[in-house]
Amino acid sequence: MLSHTDPPEIPTTLAVLRLPYPHIVHPGLVLSVTLPQKQCFRILRTALADRRGMVQASQDKSSTHLSAKQPMILACLPVMDPSMSASLLPDSLDGWSSWGCAARVLRVVHVRATHECRLVVSGVARIYAKQVCAPHSDTGTVDAASIASVRPFRDPANLPPASQDTSTSLTRMKRAAEKLMSCLRAPPVSPSLPLNSALAAVPLLPPMLLRNITSLMADPGPEVTSSMMSDLLAGLLGGTCDWHMRIKHLSLPDVDMRLEHTVAMLEQGTERVRILREVLSNSSSALQDQNDGALIRAQIEAIVQQVAGITSSGISLRVIDHGNESRALVPHRSQEPRVTHRVVKKEGGPDHEHHVDSPSDNAAGDEVKELTARLAQSVLPPEPNRVCERELRRLQRMPPQSMERGVLINYLDTMLDLPWDRISDDLPPEERRALVPSTFAPEQGTSSFMDRATCVLEADHYGLDKIKKRMLEYLAVLQLKAQQASDQRKASYKGPILLLVGPPGTGKTSIARSLAAALQRPFVRLSLGGVRDEAEIRGHRRTYVGALPGAIVSSLRKARASDCVMLLDELDKLSSGLGVHGDPTAAMLEVLDPEQNHAFKDHYLNVPVDLSRVIFIATANSLDTIPEPLLDRVDTVHVAGYTFDEKVAIAERHLVPKQLDAHGLSNSQVKLSQDVLMHVAQSYTREAGVRTMERRIGDIVRAKAVEYAQSPNTYESTITIGDVERILGGPTYEPEVVDEVGVPGVATGMAYQGSGMGSILHIECASLPPDHAQLKLTGSLGDVIRESAELAFAWVKAHAFALGISAGRDAAFPRNDVHLHMPSGATPKDGPSAGIAFVCAIVSMYLRVPLDARLAMTGEITLRGYVAAVGGIKEKVLGAHRAGITKVVLPQRNARDFENDVPRSVKDDIEVVYVRTIPDALHAVFGTSLEAHINTLYGAVEGRRRVQELESHSRL
Repeated sequence: MLSHTDPPEIPTTLAVLRLPYPHIVHPGLVLSVTLPQKQCFRILRTALADRRGMVQASQDKSSTHLSAKQPMILACLPVMDPSMSASLLPDSLDGWSSWGCAARVLRVVHVRATHECRLVVSGVARIYAKQVCAPHSDTGTVDAASIASVRPFRDPANLPPASQDTSTSLTRMKRAAEKLMSCLRAPPVSPSLPLNSALAAVPLLPPMLLRNITSLMADPGPEVTSSMMSDLLAGLLGGTCDWHMRIKHLSLPDVDMRLEHTVAMLEQGTERVRILREVLSNSSSALQDQNDGALIRAQIEAIVQQVAGITSSGISLRVIDHGNESRALVPHRSQEPRVTHRVVKKEGGPDHEHHVDSPSDNAAGDEVKELTARLAQSVLPPEPNRVCERELRRLQRMPPQSMERGVLINYLDTMLDLPWDRISDDLPPEERRALVPSTFAPEQGTSSFMDRATCVLEADHYGLDKIKKRMLEYLAVLQLKAQQASDQRKASYKGPILLLVGPPGTGKTSIARSLAAALQRPFVRLSLGGVRDEAEIRGHRRTYVGALPGAIVSSLRKARASDCVMLLDELDKLSSGLGVHGDPTAAMLEVLDPEQNHAFKDHYLNVPVDLSRVIFIATANSLDTIPEPLLDRVDTVHVAGYTFDEKVAIAERHLVPKQLDAHGLSNSQVKLSQDVLMHVAQSYTREAGVRTMERRIGDIVRAKAVEYAQSPNTYESTITIGDVERILGGPTYEPEVVDEVGVPGVATGMAYQGSGMGSILHIECASLPPDHAQLKLTGSLGDVIRESAELAFAWVKAHAFALGISAGRDAAFPRNDVHLHMPSGATPKDGPSAGIAFVCAIVSMYLRVPLDARLAMTGEITLRGYVAAVGGIKEKVLGAHRAGITKVVLPQRNARDFENDVPRSVKDDIEVVYVRTIPDALHAVFGTSLEAHINTLYGAVEGRRRVQELESHSRL
């Protein structure tokens, strides 16, 4: 038995809520209307002031608190003329209907993104607004809404239920409603006829809503009266009729007159929809007469706009209780799509609702059947299979309109798409060819695996012999371990995870693609640059809205095989730290640890995923930003920059054909010689890779394409160096060349640039007037290189007698200040490798002995006179070779680097001298000129004694 309460009291003065077209609210209907934030707050503030006034008036009757008996009531008045904008109408009754509906405020939703409020109100009773006046002065603010003086009209309390009402008007109203719904439900045109675009734009009521209305009319229940049903049908189906008929429906307090008017509304709506369908389906013949066509078009637009006002909002049916005997199933209209369902209020208050789910449609059933079939065909590990079966049972019990249904379907799709136990050999041939990267290598037929891998690496990359050797070692171990295992699926080999470190554009990513092509496995690339959230690696938990699996699982799903090659690109760009979103580098520890990644757990899946078969290849430009625990889990392979000869060969084999193909030219139409390519590489690029060179070649090819298109008869296909400078402009970089003649106080060092290139660097020393024998440094030098210069100056001071700088062992060191400068002052310089060059420059300045202009040196020094090893030997030697250096002095500990890394063509052109101490370096740099100069200054005997003392230091 449903309980009934007294209806809410409707004051005689109400705050006015003006409803723009096509909004209108009937008693028992729920309406959601969007208003500007200021306007909504103004209305609510005025209504709240009236409510407080009611409470104060009722305190004389022993009422001490606000209760549901005094709700916030508004006077909802619709606009009279649909063509008028609500913002242009006055605040008085002019332009607004005097008849409206008193509505109770149910909810206010603040939309922060648009600075609007969504006001949800529920119709209580008809009202007649006698006048609209300014707000009361006791509201405390002038920013208030208009207040209307109203008279409410309630339905009689003794109306019989609609199920027991046998009146002719109610029967006719039901029949008219069924006829209109049948017209709305009918297909617009015959399937054999072309669909008219205007007809396709006419919205129809949702089929589920039509079924619910039909069910309500067939079995309305004891709470629904004929008056409620009249308001229901007028609110839901009245959008097909004239706007003024809808407003007139509010002005009929008499129930019998209202039923008759509802019948007329429904019959008019049926006729208008019928005419609309006929006109639109035969528009080629029906709109010949312009006057008739204009009239019909105006009617069509009115119908479409009114029907769209109902159907575009999404409507559901609910039982709304306003405390009187009117407890009915009514529509809830909101401005965002809703799932249609029936809500029946239980006893115990308005907060208890019981949802009766609508029948699931065919699509929902097909999804469940498809997932069930896929699960039966899939081979999943025990735990994922158990989780999928449990979630599938939940999905079968879940109603189609449940919000969690889509989340659950996406989860099961992801679980079933993952290659749990599927390897590359299990993929269909067409799918495998689409996933395996292409290669420049020709088909090998029946050749062995190692031969095919060697051919792929050689075809895809020029040079990089050390990297190719390491890749072949890696592939050989994988192949042998696979052969040892009786079943490849159970192979327990946990190979190392390679980290390719080198400058941009040196082929790190393409090496990983070639590795996948050699193995004939799918290749996926995961870019880690800028990843700051741990959830992007591990995924989001399903409790979050819009949760998705992490990047690792998503890439594995894309690869379709559990033994794919996964490239972790830009590992050094992965953000680290203990921020609010976690530490992504910590999440990568489990991924890159061969002892743990067999049970990697993604937050979205929440089941272990085996990553032990995945071949991970990581790339980075620098090791400085990679955390030590993460670096400990990878095998680092350094990728050096290309020499100019290698760049020219790469351009001939790959870059030029690629650019010709991209711009629609053939090899015979553009001819680039090796000299031209070498000029482009030396004068227009300064990088370790070949990306800038590819862009410059593209500029040349585009210019030649324009020339060919303008004058194909006089077109010249051969490109000269002059053509390059005409197209690209003057050389961007001047070639580094050595000085013609050596100068005392000037030494040539070797530098390693951050781009992966090497170059020479001149070190200049000058002796200043006598002062305090201090060292002054210029040239944008860092702390390390400054300390290296000070160390070199101190060593020279300590060995001034043996070097012939001081006249006697106890003589004072010259008091001249020394200015040491390194040119290119705008370029920051740092590092310890210029120690030898500093010593030689200072000694050359004091002894006035010039150095060989074609000799360069590098090496770190210690205070005891040792020469320590430095990095970047290959790049430094190549840079010195490009500048015309013929002799280099290197630390003894870097001999292996020179022999293994420097190309044979460069080694044949350069003489190398390995030194272990600073005196060894001085003898290699000065030769006999140092001893001859000392003999000239101090005589043969004294000179020989000093040289022997210097040589004794070299035997430390």
